[in-house]
Amino acid sequence: MPVNDDAAELDGYSTFLDELVTDVHIQPVWSPDGGSVAFLCGPAPQREAWRVNLSDGARTPLFDVEAVRKAIDEAGGATPPGTGVPFEFFEFLGPDTIGFPLGGEGFVLELSTSEVGRLPGPGLIDQLLEVANLGEPRMYPRSAEMSEPIPTPEMLSPDGRFLLSTRDHDIAIRPVNHNRSIMLTHDGTPEHEWCFDQSDPRSEATGLGGGSQASWSPDGARIAVRKVDHRGVPVDRQVWYRGRDVEVVEIPHSRAGGALERITLHVLDVYGGAPVEIALDTPADTHPMFAGWLPDSSAVLIFQIHRDCRRIDLLAADPATGAVRPLFTEVGETFLRMFHDVYFERKLGVWPAPDSRHLVWASERSGWNHLYLYDLDGRLVRQLTDGAWRVDKFIRIHEDMAYFTARHDPDRPYDVHVCRVPLEGGPVERLTVASGVHDAQFAPSNTAFLDSHSRVDRPPVHELRRMDGSLIAEIGRADIGRLEEFGHTPAEEFTVTAADGVTQLWGVMFKPHDFDPDRSYPIVEHIYGGPQVNVAPHHWFTLMDDPLAAEARQMARKGYITVILDARGTPGRSKAFHDEIYGRWANCLADDHAGAIKQLAERHSFIDGDRAGITGHSWGGYSAFRCLADRPDVYRAAVSSAPGFDPYVCLLYECYLGLPQQNPEGYAFASTYPLASAVEGAFMLAVGSADAGCVTEAVRMSEALIQAGKVHDFVILPEQRHIFDSLHMAYFERKMDTFFRTHLA
Repeated sequence: MPVNDDAAELDGYSTFLDELVTDVHIQPVWSPDGGSVAFLCGPAPQREAWRVNLSDGARTPLFDVEAVRKAIDEAGGATPPGTGVPFEFFEFLGPDTIGFPLGGEGFVLELSTSEVGRLPGPGLIDQLLEVANLGEPRMYPRSAEMSEPIPTPEMLSPDGRFLLSTRDHDIAIRPVNHNRSIMLTHDGTPEHEWCFDQSDPRSEATGLGGGSQASWSPDGARIAVRKVDHRGVPVDRQVWYRGRDVEVVEIPHSRAGGALERITLHVLDVYGGAPVEIALDTPADTHPMFAGWLPDSSAVLIFQIHRDCRRIDLLAADPATGAVRPLFTEVGETFLRMFHDVYFERKLGVWPAPDSRHLVWASERSGWNHLYLYDLDGRLVRQLTDGAWRVDKFIRIHEDMAYFTARHDPDRPYDVHVCRVPLEGGPVERLTVASGVHDAQFAPSNTAFLDSHSRVDRPPVHELRRMDGSLIAEIGRADIGRLEEFGHTPAEEFTVTAADGVTQLWGVMFKPHDFDPDRSYPIVEHIYGGPQVNVAPHHWFTLMDDPLAAEARQMARKGYITVILDARGTPGRSKAFHDEIYGRWANCLADDHAGAIKQLAERHSFIDGDRAGITGHSWGGYSAFRCLADRPDVYRAAVSSAPGFDPYVCLLYECYLGLPQQNPEGYAFASTYPLASAVEGAFMLAVGSADAGCVTEAVRMSEALIQAGKVHDFVILPEQRHIFDSLHMAYFERKMDTFFRTHLA
């Protein structure tokens, strides 16, 4: 059957579909006394505010909505249409007081009386003197690996006294009650700059996990920083065309097997004491980085990760003297940490205990990611978790219990549950019940957590649970009624067998909202295939949660069957499953994915296996091309956006392939330019003109295809970086839809 002709009108449907569902996310606002939690729910015109008592689950209105709307109007505010709570966010300012923004102004509400007052805004003089909102974090251009500077908010110190940033490549702090910065370093340059660890927006935007907060000492007196020497490191050139003159920005980018930036670690004193350099004996092919402070600020932990990621040294440094003592070393036959842990500040793997005498360490030494307890002399105290399942993320330690999320159900390896284990040893307790993916938000008082759980075919349920997992109350469920009225076919999980004939692979299928099982549909796979993240969604998602899945969902509404699969070589399961990528990138990539398409077509009569396409972004662009070239018997058409084709030009491959000097056969196998002559199906390239490394690789692939006599489409998106803005993304999606309609319909 032909796909829908009105595809261009469907651009933006992902956002529209999300708006049809309410309460996908509920933000808990914990009371200052730790005895209750408040939250907002429902569609905006009828939004409600509730408070739930954590002891017995009793639920009461947080305030009289009608009275508060009237009080806001009388205070000079403008309430929006409807009868519900007129604001989207709030916070407790006291036991019986909340503050909220509305119409660009701030208001205070006394809950017991429904009295509303306006917070005075800055006067003209304050605005001219730039003293308004001194305590609010300001944006600064933060230096980032393999990228131009990223706008990032200043980082508040733990004691709330200072805001941390960089200024002209030096470290600066700003007192929260002052407009002027205090420079803590003075010799930074673009080639030899001072930096500190901060949550990386790129990781947060792609779901890779939170960044490090290893910079501030817990007492707020010191800052762990690094000095990065880029001299001698190759650069990518980012070209901007928007001005009268072309602007070229150089971005340092180490190549596989090439020179690395040189890093020294330091501790700065906020009171002006002399900087302390950490006395590391750092080999040239090592990445040194901070891993976190002990809770009493007596020492700072340091990773030294060797370039091939097969050895990690954990050290403790005295922040007053810089003296270092080794704790322990772990060595593996393959990579111990992924390169995204090194370069994008995830710092996953070590967590100091509150007693400042122990730490929890994550390791895959048993074949699965598990937790181990060490003392501060580097001695292994005990293994905390074990079994044919993996710890996903560490959460916290409370009352000698380690709380974490885990893929604890061997029968459903992508479900995520909240668990805990005693530090003194004992069985692991699973604290959540329903199948699916559980997201936990813990109360600061450590008395309860909000458990929001869903599956890709089941909208979220929000439950309050005590720290032992016992249910306090269900406080809400996402409402998909309007979505079902508009037209909705639930996504479906599926399993297939990998190319080895044994391993079970999991994926997700999307169908058109008006799906007819008696029709025959083309199938388009949305692929990533990179070694650092899973992409098949196993939870209910929105566009903001999961852009890749949202794109697959949107394409399905245009008349395709779309699928997303996590094949061998991706994380989240056993170490052996992940290690399929080690030493031979793309070894099983095309065969696993093409085999899945063939199995699905044989299983379902509504899938036309002769009309299969594939698309991917970034490493997904590499994977889409590789599948088209390696398996022309399955894939008829492919789209690669922002692709990285060349393993030699990026050190991100080193953890998985080693150095080119050590593994020339592996790099040659991973290289894609020689495969241009093998392309038989239709192929489209798309890349942003400001995507420094990828635009070069896309041009080189286009030339390789031309030299091989292969006709292809090449779409340049002006002034776009690695992620496209909404306007250019809509244009790209129209081009991609036309391409697939032409070659698959």
